[in-house]
Amino acid sequence: MATQESKKQADSKPSREQASSSFSVDPELIKRIKEVSAIPVPKGDEFWQIEKVAINTSEKKFLGIFKRKTLSQEEIKDLRKSAVQSPGNTRTRINKLKKQYPNNPVLYMLSAICTNGMLLNSSNQKEVFRGLKTSAKEAAMALVSNGVSVYNCENFFRIYFTMLDRFKRQQIKVYERVTQDPRLDKYKQELIITMQLSDQLMSDKSRIFNVLNHLKKKLKSSLYAASFSFKMISDAAKYIELGKPKEKMAMGTASEIIAYMYALCVAFARIPFLTALVDEILELLPDANKALLLRKISIRSVRNFAYFRLATTEGDRETMARLGKQIFKDNLTGVQKLEGQSLYQSFETDPFFNLAFIAEMTAGLYKKDDHDKILDTAIRAVESVVKRDMSKNHVFTETASNHTHKLNLLKEGKSDAA
Repeated sequence: MATQESKKQADSKPSREQASSSFSVDPELIKRIKEVSAIPVPKGDEFWQIEKVAINTSEKKFLGIFKRKTLSQEEIKDLRKSAVQSPGNTRTRINKLKKQYPNNPVLYMLSAICTNGMLLNSSNQKEVFRGLKTSAKEAAMALVSNGVSVYNCENFFRIYFTMLDRFKRQQIKVYERVTQDPRLDKYKQELIITMQLSDQLMSDKSRIFNVLNHLKKKLKSSLYAASFSFKMISDAAKYIELGKPKEKMAMGTASEIIAYMYALCVAFARIPFLTALVDEILELLPDANKALLLRKISIRSVRNFAYFRLATTEGDRETMARLGKQIFKDNLTGVQKLEGQSLYQSFETDPFFNLAFIAEMTAGLYKKDDHDKILDTAIRAVESVVKRDMSKNHVFTETASNHTHKLNLLKEGKSDAA
């Protein structure tokens, strides 16, 4: 009887394994936390590491004439139309064409557009989220594969910011679940930082689309889908070096090509996982020419400031200190290159103002003596802008004066300088 009673009690009690499992964290939730945290930032998921690709320039010899293997304009036009009207079927066609034309930027972008189009009809939010990541990466590959055109850029940025919006939505949903379980407190702060990083990445959206809209007004409509090839950029830079900025090229004068690419590259520099593309373009601009070097410094600084702000959000003081020194060094070089010269354009004043910005942003980051040297250099730089501002209506003078005031307050130890 006692044995039967003991057995009944034993049966009614949950086993140690059952008790343990009832208190375990849902592994699917942990998986979701990792997934929504894998945003495209420098320390992010390996998925976002896009390397420079080998551009397919293979040529076939036929009847003594070299002909490059490529898609015809008629085929491309047809694919663009069908990518919008029938994304599923078109994506299948594109996957087959990729085998014939590897690393073709047109196919990468059309694949991204098809993937994005297929997602519009999906009710599975997780599927949409994951599909947008694939689509954004495909679109980025189009740009890196020598496919920089206003058409491709507009599609890339549209997909990219849509993806970031979905990232934020998913992060909020996961965060709400995490806050309900005290055992997941360690993930709570991580998700808060991740959401702040997502907000930072999305904050550049209007600025970037303003650049695109400006370029669309400048370019002829027939050139909307035309590519600013790496060779074209290189050739334009060579003409600038030779003192021939008005040399006519397919997309405009050499000077106009460089101006268009500078505007686009500043936009690219704000997107962390387009590093390979930015580096590729910067390599095409020689340091020997002052105007081109200043643009390179400006582009690198935009990228480093973006990384600096991300590191600030993450509380990564080591990375902040390293980037601060790099920004200071690059822009001091720019200021020295312009020693004694009048200042007319924004890319010429960028080095002066960047010294001021980094001096203000690194307050408390370095030892006092080291930061005082940065402050002194920045103050001299912006004060010289006031004397050398030759822009229309002296548009740089007010900004320089504001920086001078802030920097002097920091030098005096006033806490309200920031």
